Amino acid sequence: MVWFERLSVAVVLLASVAGFLYVLWSRRLGHVWPKRGELHIVNARGLFTGMWEVFTQKVVLQNRPWVGLFHLPLFFGLLAFLAKSVFHVLHGLGVEVTAPGWYVRALDAIAVAVLASIVLLAIRRYFVDREKLTHLTESGVILGLIALLMITHLLERVFPLVSVAGRVNWWAHYVDLAAFPGVIAYGKHLHLFLAPVNVVLKHMTEVPSDRSVFGNDLDMDLEDESKLEAELARLGMPGGVADFGFGALFDPAACIQCGRCNDACPAGPALKPRDHFVLALQDPSLSAEQLAKLIDPDVTATCVQCRACEVACPTGCRPGRNGLEIRGRLMVDGLYPPRALRETAMKALTSSGNIFGQDESERNRFIRENALPIFDPREHGVLFVLGCQGSNSPEVQPIVLATGRLLDAAKIRWGVLAEERCWGEGLLHGGGLMEDWPLWAQERIAFLSDALGGDQGRTILTICPHCRDTIRTQYAAFGADFSDVQLHTPFLANLVESGKLHLKAHPMDAALHIPCKVVHNSEDTGMRALLQSAGVTLHQPASSAAAFPTACCGGGGGGFLWDSPAKVNQKRWAQIKATGQTAVVTGCPGCHRMLGVVRDENTRIWDVASILADRLDAPAGN
Repeated sequence: MVWFERLSVAVVLLASVAGFLYVLWSRRLGHVWPKRGELHIVNARGLFTGMWEVFTQKVVLQNRPWVGLFHLPLFFGLLAFLAKSVFHVLHGLGVEVTAPGWYVRALDAIAVAVLASIVLLAIRRYFVDREKLTHLTESGVILGLIALLMITHLLERVFPLVSVAGRVNWWAHYVDLAAFPGVIAYGKHLHLFLAPVNVVLKHMTEVPSDRSVFGNDLDMDLEDESKLEAELARLGMPGGVADFGFGALFDPAACIQCGRCNDACPAGPALKPRDHFVLALQDPSLSAEQLAKLIDPDVTATCVQCRACEVACPTGCRPGRNGLEIRGRLMVDGLYPPRALRETAMKALTSSGNIFGQDESERNRFIRENALPIFDPREHGVLFVLGCQGSNSPEVQPIVLATGRLLDAAKIRWGVLAEERCWGEGLLHGGGLMEDWPLWAQERIAFLSDALGGDQGRTILTICPHCRDTIRTQYAAFGADFSDVQLHTPFLANLVESGKLHLKAHPMDAALHIPCKVVHNSEDTGMRALLQSAGVTLHQPASSAAAFPTACCGGGGGGFLWDSPAKVNQKRWAQIKATGQTAVVTGCPGCHRMLGVVRDENTRIWDVASILADRLDAPAGN
């Protein structure tokens, strides 16, 4: 009988492993694995950052603290029972391993804590939040399996292993343990295995920065038809969802489907990052047309690329990144953007060279009337790029002048371009990825390189985070290396810290709206410190998610190009108004514009540069 029982244990073990691997490969990861070569490690230290995030469960706790606390015993309990599970299997195979007494006693206490958590989670899932939560049956099965593991472990203290009841209890524990992986592989609870991997990969494959827009490297070789067709196949969806990259296809398998990303999305409730940018990609057999019907391009276009969804996600998913890839691939296939966005964005930009449709003479007049110096690479150290808004918007031009005053006060030799067209973000997000972007970007790169005297490493300053993104990050797809493109806020902060710029602090209270791209580049702390050094008491409006220090103004991801139905700027203004402040400070002309159209008449919007310019102080001895 002993040999038969051991053989049975081995058969059940092999069946469990084979079943898990079969489901994992055939249903979840078989189409993802061939894409693994796309992974590029850019931050090796992210391994430790990711592991710390996993083991502390900090993201789980940040956004839903009570639910996170209920999950903690489950997470650490399952980890604690790993060794016990190995010992259990070895015993069934005839290999005796004696666990230390302290470990067994600890498991007893942990099992009780896990059972208590299961009761609390079951009450929440089936009574308190039943209408909000999904996968009730699957979650019930998983909770039941975990509960059975804990109960059979505790019953080992009641029924000796040599007794009939003890053997039945042993087998109940073992069969439950063997069934666990296969059941998990089918549903959302696969995140128990894959989420730690995804969290670590998130930190190892990306650093705080702007992101390349998918498809920005399209090579429009009109003279070689076969090459052009290959490019369109690479960036489009001839094979359907299966053509997406590793990250976009791995996320659905790692997703817990908790909906935290949906809660954090400022473009909700119509836009649901979980549904539109993660779960929509779980079926690799979907065609481009089927995907477009599933996600609705009109809704997809409302994504503002703030990444609040990614900060809120406890499993390392990056819906915002996936959204960029969805937009790009659908755009190549002619299924994106919606007509309203395309007509609004493209008409003005392609006809006039700027998003406002303004004649070039308006910019020339602004430069002439304010005697702005024209950049000469032999004379000036900093090229001040104005962008569409600095060149053409009367609301933003005072920020240009304030920044110029600060540069003069710091004795920085600077100049602006004699002529300047949009650097191209409107094309990337507004529908010009195929028709206009490749040639536009290459022409702008050549123009800017020539203006810099052929040295792409020279300092370029801008008041617009979107211009910085385009010049520094998007142009790199064509081999450009404008490596020193700086936003005015950190640039001015460095001038203050180095003693080149002297300020006289003056008390002021203001609501602080931090631009999303400032957060993406980890510059928000410096922005706060700079304003506080100028005497500004900052009042923080509500944010989209815990650990995300802002909420989008609605202008990101091309939102400034059209009248988005999501009305994100109205939602953000309501949060700002709730602070009770009549002054708002930001550091992006896009935010200035988006908030300006919905602000109250008695509220003034300031830029960081304008506040600093009002506090200029002559250095001692001058």
